[in-house]
Amino acid sequence: MKTRLLASPWAKPQLTRETAEAIELLKDDVWKEASVLFAAERDAKLRSGQSAPKGMQRYLNDVITKRFTSNGWIGEAGYFFKDKTWVRVTFRHQMSLGADILDAIKVCKKEGMQQAVILAANRKTLDLITPNDAAAIVSFEKLEREIMSLNGALDIPLLFGELTPLSSASYTLMLST
Repeated sequence: MKTRLLASPWAKPQLTRETAEAIELLKDDVWKEASVLFAAERDAKLRSGQSAPKGMQRYLNDVITKRFTSNGWIGEAGYFFKDKTWVRVTFRHQMSLGADILDAIKVCKKEGMQQAVILAANRKTLDLITPNDAAAIVSFEKLEREIMSLNGALDIPLLFGELTPLSSASYTLMLST
């Protein structure tokens, strides 16, 4: 997935080596692999007359977890850390946004993380990932608004980012099934 990374307005942290690595791990065919897994299972379920998955959220989470943990990151369920960098990749309900920010504060203040990163897909991408629930999921737009509203209230080294598919070829694969 393509990641557009931004610094929170109160801090201009240097990108850690681990944050750069995380961005590369997400770029490395994550969207394509998740799309293929989703399409294969959806096709198999439809052919057998079973209820087919409507979104690929689970597949993205599985691929992302595998990529991070196989590269020395510790974590699961979208939370990962390596050395002094903490990364949250969220495809969760919008009610969890405050908890994600609170977790970022805690890992920086209590665990000594030098950088916290929260990543979310934009709304257009969420419409593909989870068509039935896209409006209720943390989008990049919601994340950005919330972080901007915290200017003056926080001082942690927080970055946030927007996730989008790396290519449009994956859209076709998903929509054709």
